Amino acid sequence: MNHLKNILYFPYFIYVCLWFVLLILLAFPFTLVLLLFPERIKNKGLFFVLKIISNIWFVAIGIIPINYHRKKIDFSKNYIITPNHQSFLDAAIIYTCIPQVFKTLGKMGIEKTPFYGVMYNNVVITVDRSSVSAKALSYRKMMKELALGISLTIFPEGTFPNQPGPNLLPFQNGCFSLAIQQQTDILPVLFLDSARRMHPSKIIRFTPGINRAVYLPPIAIRNFQTDDIPKLKQLVRNYMQASLDFSRNHSSQNLWQFAQQWLDKNQSEAI
Repeated sequence: MNHLKNILYFPYFIYVCLWFVLLILLAFPFTLVLLLFPERIKNKGLFFVLKIISNIWFVAIGIIPINYHRKKIDFSKNYIITPNHQSFLDAAIIYTCIPQVFKTLGKMGIEKTPFYGVMYNNVVITVDRSSVSAKALSYRKMMKELALGISLTIFPEGTFPNQPGPNLLPFQNGCFSLAIQQQTDILPVLFLDSARRMHPSKIIRFTPGINRAVYLPPIAIRNFQTDDIPKLKQLVRNYMQASLDFSRNHSSQNLWQFAQQWLDKNQSEAI
């Protein structure tokens, strides 16, 4: 049985890639037109183009996105959205689960990809961690987007492990420094299945199925000060880890109540 599954991985992976390339090519003319518009219209247009691409792609390749507790979030305000990071597939999941316009962080170099790179360069704030001045420039761009009322989606782990594991990687400081400086609430989201759908180190092992995104109650930032960055970072990591652990043995429907009780108990102790 395992031998048969290994044989089927490759043709399915080719099918997945062909659909992705087709959708990017079909969207490319719309991307070029949107680049002619003012920044605000361009941002909204490219967001919806990517949202359409991601949802059609998932349907075509047999991935069923399910978003839990999204209706409980007030999307009239902006957030720093902090999903856990499991695989390359997360870059598409953010567009199937987040309904409001956002910018995300991404690695440099992808903007050189034919066709897709044009879109990537306009929806992603690239980060060059090899240079202090380049990191500072990226930080200023993120501050600008938040000041304009646009949410940021930042994977606080910064990367994902080669093998799926039960524990989150250590969090980086950047998004928590931004949250405090801009007084922007943090909205954690858990991706529970992306490593099953697309293996983090063996991308050819791509499988169809359900892909769950679970929203947790946001974390209010108003009582945190600049000196509290380490406390806030640890609070968010512990909060997301406890929720992940709970999700392994309980229904995603019950996760909101657990997370709210955990946050009510632990947030006051972190301030």
